[in-house]
Amino acid sequence: MPKLSDELIHEAFKPHLQAGEELKHWAFGVKQPSILVILPLFALAILPGIIATQMLTKNYLIGLTDKRLIVLQVKSITNGEVKEMMEYDLADFANAPGSSKTGGLFTHITIENAEKPFKAKFHRAFSKSNRAHAMAIGEAISAA
Repeated sequence: MPKLSDELIHEAFKPHLQAGEELKHWAFGVKQPSILVILPLFALAILPGIIATQMLTKNYLIGLTDKRLIVLQVKSITNGEVKEMMEYDLADFANAPGSSKTGGLFTHITIENAEKPFKAKFHRAFSKSNRAHAMAIGEAISAA
């Protein structure tokens, strides 16, 4: 399965950047359904459980600029078609902080915003730089 390249990532963010704004860091992540939703599906049968899990999983590209955090919900890992876009001004993180935790496989990023909450996990093996970019984004929104 082909993965998104740096060029495709920059193309996906290009229409969402303001004049003079430059993408510093980006990462690909997912939000999967709760285990309480997944287990009953797998109890029925493995193949329908896998298909349902894939259909319920949300794919995200997040990008950090000097001014904003941009969150793009994309159709799939191989298709950068944007389904939804959210943005957070970096100054807003002083009032509604974001947080991140990095473990062995994933970096988890959470934004506690009443109007636009966000939570996803970013796998280290997606690309050579996915973990480093996700950690840099997590540090930036936690420190703001």
